[in-house]
Amino acid sequence: MWDDLQSLVCEEEIKGFYREVGKAWKRGFLLFGPPGTGKSSLIAAMANYLNFDIYDLQLTNLIGNSQLRQLLISTANWSILVVEDIDCSLELQDRRQPRMMNPDLARMMNIDRYPTTQGGCGACVVLLSKYNPVLDQVDDFTVSSCLTLLCSINGCSITTTEGIGNTRDGFHPIHERFSGFHASQCGFCTPGMCMSLFSALVNAEKIPPPEPPLGFSKLKVSKAEKAIVGNLCRYTGYHPMANACKSFGADVDMEDLGLNSFWRKGDSKDVKLSSLPSYKRNGDVCTFPQFLKSENRNFKDF
Repeated sequence: MWDDLQSLVCEEEIKGFYREVGKAWKRGFLLFGPPGTGKSSLIAAMANYLNFDIYDLQLTNLIGNSQLRQLLISTANWSILVVEDIDCSLELQDRRQPRMMNPDLARMMNIDRYPTTQGGCGACVVLLSKYNPVLDQVDDFTVSSCLTLLCSINGCSITTTEGIGNTRDGFHPIHERFSGFHASQCGFCTPGMCMSLFSALVNAEKIPPPEPPLGFSKLKVSKAEKAIVGNLCRYTGYHPMANACKSFGADVDMEDLGLNSFWRKGDSKDVKLSSLPSYKRNGDVCTFPQFLKSENRNFKDF
C-alpha cells in the first residue's frame, strides 16, 4: 500500500503510466474488519498524506444508474471514494426490469465475458487502435467492450484475446505464461487481463531505447504488474497474475517469480530464462492492418 501511495504522489509517474499502459491510474483497496479497527482512520491518513478529498458514497440512497453516474461525475479528480458496506446487496430500481440491450461492441463480437456490463471488472477488455493519417501513427489503448458503442469505433481496429493467439494459430506468450504461472484461476476474467497486459507491451515498444534483454519487453516490472490494475479477479489470486506480468519486465529478478510449471526450484538463471515461453518484440500481431490505414487516408482526402 505504501508503494501505491508513493506512486500517486508522483504526477510524472502517473502520466508516464498512462503513456505506457494506455489507461488512467487508479487504485482500489478493500478494508475489512469489525467496527473500531481503524479503517476510517487509515482512510483519513491516506487522504491527508496525498492531499486528496474524501467522498463518502451512500449507494443505498440511489434510485438508478443515471444518479450513480451523476454522483461520480461530480467528484473531483484527486479524491478518495469511500463505499461503506460494499458487501451488502444493492438493487437499483432501473435494474430490476428487463431492458433493451444497447448496440455495444461486446454484443457485436459475441463476447461471453459479461459479469457486470458496466465496465467494473475488465473481463471484456479489448485493444482499440486508432490511426492518425496526418501524423501517420497508431494509438493503442484498452477499452471495456461492454461500454463501447459501435458508432464510436468507425475506422478503428479491434484486437481480442483470440486475435493475439488461439488453438489454431498457436497461443501468445502472454497466454502461455498466464497458464504456466497458474494465473488463470477459473479463467473467466483471464482474457481481459491478457489484453490489458498486451496493450502495455504494445505501448512499451513506443518508448525510446535502451533496448531490453532478449526475450523481454521494454516494460519495467513496476509498470508490468500495474497493467492489470483495472481488472478484477473473483478468486483474488493476484500474486500469480502479477508474476505472469512481471516475467515480461526488462528488470525482472527471476528469483522473485513464484511457483510455476516452467522450471524447478534450484534451477539456474540460464535454465529459467530458457524455460520461459519466448516473447518476440514487435511480433506477428498487427494491431492496425495496412488496408485499414489506406481506407482512413482515402476518407481523410475525401
